[in-house]
Amino acid sequence: MSSLQTFLGVAPDCQGYFLDRLSLERIDDVDALEIGLRWGPEKPDMTLAFRDVYFCSIERPPGPGDAPLDQVTATLLEPSDSPWPEGLALELIRSSSLPALIWFRAEGPVQVSVLAAIASVSLEIM
Repeated sequence: MSSLQTFLGVAPDCQGYFLDRLSLERIDDVDALEIGLRWGPEKPDMTLAFRDVYFCSIERPPGPGDAPLDQVTATLLEPSDSPWPEGLALELIRSSSLPALIWFRAEGPVQVSVLAAIASVSLEIM
């Protein structure tokens, strides 16, 4: 199973986790995003790592309160000349010359949308 397929299978398990940390860096001329997720003592922390990031958007309500991720999905977008899926509004024109891309998104009070060529997930060992 490819790492993209593994990520697609694990992504829905992020539902209910809280956004704990974000890190956006430039590594070897490629945008790299890490999202740290925390549940609490009952479940291990998770880290979602994205490389070759084409798009990233994170929205959360202001204030000290936290809200868990809700309606988490990940979709594999194969190279195509078709328009981007509904809900993914990019100025970048989609083309078959782009690599396969993972579209990770969460809805609810905390909204996350990431489009990247490489995605992996790490779990804390308890």
